[in-house]
Amino acid sequence: MTQLNNIKVKVNLERPDCRVFATYFFGDDLYNYDSEGNSIPVTSKNWTELYMRSRQNKDLCFEIWKTNDNPLIFEVSSEKIETANIIAWFLARETRGEILDEENNIIPMENLEEKMGGFNLAERLKLADESIWRTATEENPYPNLTN
Repeated sequence: MTQLNNIKVKVNLERPDCRVFATYFFGDDLYNYDSEGNSIPVTSKNWTELYMRSRQNKDLCFEIWKTNDNPLIFEVSSEKIETANIIAWFLARETRGEILDEENNIIPMENLEEKMGGFNLAERLKLADESIWRTATEENPYPNLTN
């Protein structure tokens, strides 16, 4: 059995459209990946479960789920510690949240930045910030499709 790396994130705001995580993590708005979760409708900002795995590289995989309601705490899990750090950092950034240790003490986000491997954080944040999924609405959930 593979050891999972888990990181807790205290969430203070709604989550972004879950597809923004794919843009950030995989580096492309239209990257080919599998996902599961409870984002209903797909544009929901209140999802509490998200799983993503690359179809090209099975090592690129993570899961996020809610573990507590008050305060709102999520756990990020991945077989690769770099991936757990990459996703937990982004979840905290997007929700003005905080990274927590086992005793619920706040860990500086810089600590995770140092443990992201070769991940180009600045480039991926630019892609995520400009993602087509930022413009998705319930009325137009797929703004990448032309009429």
